[in-house]
Amino acid sequence: MSESCIAVALPLPFQATFTYRLPAGTADVARGARVVVPFGKRRAIGVALGPAEPPAGVELKDILEVIDDAPLVEPPLVDLAEWMAEYYLAPPGECLKLLLPPAGLRASRAVVRLVGPAVPTDDPVVAALRDGPLRVSTLAHRLGRDPAARLLKLRQQGAIELVQDMGAPGFRLVQVALLADPNVVAKGKAQADVLARLVAKGGRARVAELIHDRPSLRSAVTRLSERGALRLVDERDVRGPEALPGGNSVRPEPTADQASVVAALEAAVAEKGFRPFLLHGITGSGKTEVYFRAAERALEAGRTVLILVPEIALTHMLVRAAIARFGPTVAVQHSELSVGERHDQWWRIRDAEARVVV
Repeated sequence: MSESCIAVALPLPFQATFTYRLPAGTADVARGARVVVPFGKRRAIGVALGPAEPPAGVELKDILEVIDDAPLVEPPLVDLAEWMAEYYLAPPGECLKLLLPPAGLRASRAVVRLVGPAVPTDDPVVAALRDGPLRVSTLAHRLGRDPAARLLKLRQQGAIELVQDMGAPGFRLVQVALLADPNVVAKGKAQADVLARLVAKGGRARVAELIHDRPSLRSAVTRLSERGALRLVDERDVRGPEALPGGNSVRPEPTADQASVVAALEAAVAEKGFRPFLLHGITGSGKTEVYFRAAERALEAGRTVLILVPEIALTHMLVRAAIARFGPTVAVQHSELSVGERHDQWWRIRDAEARVVV
């Protein structure tokens, strides 16, 4: 296999992948990362699948840009897309397109930052990160080599974390006020009002919520920030569908029939293999509780849960019940969400913030 060429799947109706050349000096492109390539008279964004053998007698084109420093689509999902393409005789690029985030995100950059004080003191990667987070590409340039292997080890040690640059298009940022110095004395009624509201909210609140009924307080927020009484930061907002209010969070005792079924399902979950079950029960007989019990066992084992709903009309009720049972770790995806909602929910799943997906 040649390290100078890579196979790229394009989101176009072609039953094949395409081979492109890596320009001299380009670092290895991770499997699952997006690349910009020339295609005819236009450019296209594709997904790198790994090294490829250059075809004989063909003048290859160079890739134009590597969009992602780290795989946007994790290798196991790339494997799934390739299986889909082969099994269903579908274009590989269109199968991969199903796994990408919505169009709102055009590019992302992986950023590395230190977490916690217990990090090696003599590591060159750690030394480079002492002054603040760095993009992986910047880190590689400073070190003069590919830091992937060292980053993996440091991540396993809990010394660093790899996150997506939140400044990338597609994310919506909100301004948050944090109480920084409670000893600063307010100057005037407006500043006193802002500080009182912030303290009432536990020392942390979105600025928009802090001044929603009195927009004129924004100038007081700015002045307090300048004086060091509070600190203003931009944080990533998460757009999602509004779940129906309420929901029964009580974990009911299973009936004899439910307990029998749950025992079989929990045994299958413990085996970590694929086993299909057909659960029969009339409406209201308690099938959802059986599903939730199996989901709980999977979560206890450190795994994740995908709950498929037969029709969108049932989604709101099931999401309400799932959130009541499992809390904010629930994410939802379906075709009636807005692009922004799908985008943010996709990233919650991608970043492992959500462990139960409806």
